[in-house]
Amino acid sequence: MAGADTRNITLVGHGGAGKTTLAEAILFAAKMVSRQGSVGAQNTVSDSADDERDRGHSLDPAVMFADWKGKLVQILDAPGYPDFLGHALRGLDASDCAVMVVNAYDGVALNTRRLWTAAMNRELPAIVVINKCDADNIDSDAVIADIKAMCGTAAQFVTIPDQWGPGVSGMKSIFGEAADQKDGFVEAAVEADDDLMEKYLEAGEVSDDDLRKAIPAALKARTLVPIFCTCAESGVGVPELLDFIAEFGPSPFDRHIVDADGNDVALSADGPTLAVCFKVTFDRQAGRIAFLRLLSGGLASADTLEIARTEEVVKIGHASRFQGTTKIELPHAGIGDFAAIPKVDTVEIGDVLYASGSPTSFRLRPLPNPMVGLSIHPKSRGDETKLARELDRVTGADPCLQFERVASTNQLVLRGLSTLHLDTALKRMAKGGVEVDTAVPKVPYLESITGKADGHYRHKKQTGGAGQFGEVYLRVEPLARGADDPLEFENKTVGASIPRQFMPAVEKGVRQQMGEGVVAGYPVVDVKVEVYDGKHHDVDSKEIAFIIAGRRAFSLAVQAARPVLLEPVANVEIEIPSKFMGDISSDLNTRRARIQGMESMGDMQLIKCTAPLAEMQTYSTQLRSITGGQGSFSMDFSHYDVVPANEAQKIIKRAEAERKKEDD
Repeated sequence: MAGADTRNITLVGHGGAGKTTLAEAILFAAKMVSRQGSVGAQNTVSDSADDERDRGHSLDPAVMFADWKGKLVQILDAPGYPDFLGHALRGLDASDCAVMVVNAYDGVALNTRRLWTAAMNRELPAIVVINKCDADNIDSDAVIADIKAMCGTAAQFVTIPDQWGPGVSGMKSIFGEAADQKDGFVEAAVEADDDLMEKYLEAGEVSDDDLRKAIPAALKARTLVPIFCTCAESGVGVPELLDFIAEFGPSPFDRHIVDADGNDVALSADGPTLAVCFKVTFDRQAGRIAFLRLLSGGLASADTLEIARTEEVVKIGHASRFQGTTKIELPHAGIGDFAAIPKVDTVEIGDVLYASGSPTSFRLRPLPNPMVGLSIHPKSRGDETKLARELDRVTGADPCLQFERVASTNQLVLRGLSTLHLDTALKRMAKGGVEVDTAVPKVPYLESITGKADGHYRHKKQTGGAGQFGEVYLRVEPLARGADDPLEFENKTVGASIPRQFMPAVEKGVRQQMGEGVVAGYPVVDVKVEVYDGKHHDVDSKEIAFIIAGRRAFSLAVQAARPVLLEPVANVEIEIPSKFMGDISSDLNTRRARIQGMESMGDMQLIKCTAPLAEMQTYSTQLRSITGGQGSFSMDFSHYDVVPANEAQKIIKRAEAERKKEDD
């Protein structure tokens, strides 16, 4: 049956665990490559980009495949550093099994824990690979304790090195020389089968045939997380891992997904096509290439699919399968296949595509919001068009890179997960021919009021011909913070002191002034304005006169209504090793953060707090410095709050200096 002999795995784990080396060892063991490349020699199938080879670690997900004992093993090698987390998460979305790679020397690191949680949230079966078992000074007990703390009792060994350290010569299997380690594995495997569990409890054992039948169900139920040990550089332990994946690993038919209403989505080889885009690349010759995982149905050239996000119908070109950067034609893509589709310019990473007439509300899980930003503009005049092209290219290929033109600050801002994330994007843009100047983005402050006040202005202009006249009396008061419309405008005049046809001009003037700000040049929000009186002239009153009068009256009223500056406040979650708790807490205090709670996760601490965005824009660098790269954080916008008076004065003075500089 199409797809039943397919095994889709994503290699995830912290940087330095050896995922790329393991992928290379798999290809070599399956005779997909004639010799095994290495990261040091810069000749692996995975790391094909120049900057990946220079840095010595993956920046993009690599797609590969291997034929092993009649099974097609499709492999995604995901970047390991949290700066490129989006690629790893979308890799999990495309696979049927998460292979968690752990460095035997370092143990379970930060990003491994995060990706383990992501895999469990996606209900994916998981396998743990302890790699680099031949490294010096391994504390095997500590590594095993780390894995048990992360995975619980489901984590059970399948292979164990004949010794830990440089003298490793082979692996012992619980089905052979390490049979004394088998009991825990059996208990985890039978837990997903009530009948077999009862049989085991009564007899104290199960047959090998019953055990083999139980393993796939236990993997799917996640009562079993097999542990394999490897020395990927030498290939030791890799065939045993492949044997297990080929025999017991989940097939595309074992995938369980639900729609937005919680209903199961039917997946079949002959059903309507359903696919997700997990990777996009840009080839200088072939253009944009979208990598799709077929969850259901099939796909051939000239078929059409609909993009759920936009409801746009796209025509499918000739599909391909990739081995790193080598393209192999794929006449027909079936369930479970990774299919590369050229020239689908509107398909983005994370998009769900379905056969026309078979819509679904299935959506992928959201990714972390990119909250670290840089204001950018091209160094060379006339490079605006090139800049737009390169921004489309780098953000299109990375789901956690975004750019926007911020209207309130008139800046073009590129956002990512960290300064390293942004630095990588800028270097790739420079390689594409566009170099930019960068700066910390301006904070999008707002202005508002805290009291009531009146404002009055008479505009009178006589220039020898027709004059201008308009007079406005108005009152301002604050609205609830975060009102849907920043202005509630009411006409309270009586007796046509301001004729009805001029009232829109008054409102227009008020809104213009709100957009330009009163105190420091930031937009004014959450204000109610009542126009209660005014005067007009039968000849000289014109729209422009009441626009000007409305602007000035509003400005005077705001200045008298106890104005305040508002700043964006973010919800922040910081994950750090416990030993850095004191230093991080002290640093947060200097950033006006308010700690909301803490959670312990083994040797890790999760700090939840709120903090002004202005204080967190460079936090990525500081966190990396304090924790030596072992900490990570995420931010989401929470709300706007009043800026303390001492900070507000600094902001106002800075704004005045900038205005004076522009005037000069």
